[in-house]
Amino acid sequence: MSEQSVFSIAAEQGLPGGNATHEAQLATVGQQLRAAREARGISVADAAQSLKLGPRQVAALESEDWSLLPGNTMIRGFVRNYARLLNLDGDALMRGLDAEQMQRTLQLEVSAGTSASLPQAGRRAERRDYLAIFGGLLLLLLAVLAYLFVPPGFWDEKLAALTGSSNLPAPVEPPATAPPVVAAPPTASIETQPVLAPPGPSAAAAAANQAGAVVQSPGGQSQGAATIDTPPAAVGDTLRLRFAEAAWIEVLDGRGEVLSTGFKPAGSQQDITGQPPFSLVLGNARHVTVEYKGKTIDLEAHTSKGVARLTVK
Repeated sequence: MSEQSVFSIAAEQGLPGGNATHEAQLATVGQQLRAAREARGISVADAAQSLKLGPRQVAALESEDWSLLPGNTMIRGFVRNYARLLNLDGDALMRGLDAEQMQRTLQLEVSAGTSASLPQAGRRAERRDYLAIFGGLLLLLLAVLAYLFVPPGFWDEKLAALTGSSNLPAPVEPPATAPPVVAAPPTASIETQPVLAPPGPSAAAAAANQAGAVVQSPGGQSQGAATIDTPPAAVGDTLRLRFAEAAWIEVLDGRGEVLSTGFKPAGSQQDITGQPPFSLVLGNARHVTVEYKGKTIDLEAHTSKGVARLTVK
């Protein structure tokens, strides 16, 4: 037995058949369900009880408020059961439901076309995220490489050398042996005075006195020379510094005078003579060798953060 349409029931009640068919073609799925229910005199509550649905769900089917219903698959099942309850053509209602669904999809696509720029913005944000992740990984890789290949005390030594050069003055290095060399000429001037004396009786006596003075002068002169050469006499008080790598130094003698200061190139050597005790400040001390009186001084006990500070007596 074929399913009976609500519109055929309406025709039996006196409605023109042609008008019923035309109205069925124009009516939506929800309108057809509501018309069939009202034609049979069934209330929304009775229909809901028969379909085992809530009254609000039945009303949503008839008003086509699909947002209140749980998905397309459930909607199709509700409509087919409702059509079976009202003796309607379920296949025809399914075709109508599909047509309405297609129309809604087209409307959504048209409305989505007006906001086509939104996916591009999302892609740009995603690209920025990828760039941020890549940059972070690159920085991490550089940090690992620096940790593996840079010596442990490299940065400490460089920083200590730069700090020492900026804090300590760098005066011009004065010659340590300048005073003894300058003091020597007066003896020559004393010896030349008798030669310049004019001849004469009184001059002869003066010359004799001068000769006596000259005869006695060697002893006195040797004593003066020994007194003048007192700093060089301590020739053993000489520091010898060797630099395997570039280093910054400052050396002061026992009087507080600066004997040497500044940067020294790698592979160089410097001998420093002066009055002990010597005060030394050595940057990059791990690559500096200090010899004093033929012995090598251990700098490790005096080194902190690449800088050695010690006094040599």
